[in-house]
Amino acid sequence: MKTVTLPADIVKKPHFAALTFSAIHIPGDERSQQHPGHGYPAETRAIVEYHAFDCREEMERWAHFEEALPSRRPYQLIEVKPLTVTVQTKVEVA
Repeated sequence: MKTVTLPADIVKKPHFAALTFSAIHIPGDERSQQHPGHGYPAETRAIVEYHAFDCREEMERWAHFEEALPSRRPYQLIEVKPLTVTVQTKVEVA
């Protein structure tokens, strides 16, 4: 399994992956608590992690382990077929 955190980590061939979902709560600073509208307010940030697998069997083992956890994170298994982007510029003279 490879956790993708940087563009350089992206797997460029067809593969299986898991998206895991969680959140983190960041409390506001004291000024925003005492004077609403000032300072830095509290916020909850969503966290999505991307885990790429070398093969289907590795993904299935990961899912089996994840399901056995008493407080497992929500996740989605996906099959990925990366696409390439080609940009063409056309200039016409009237």
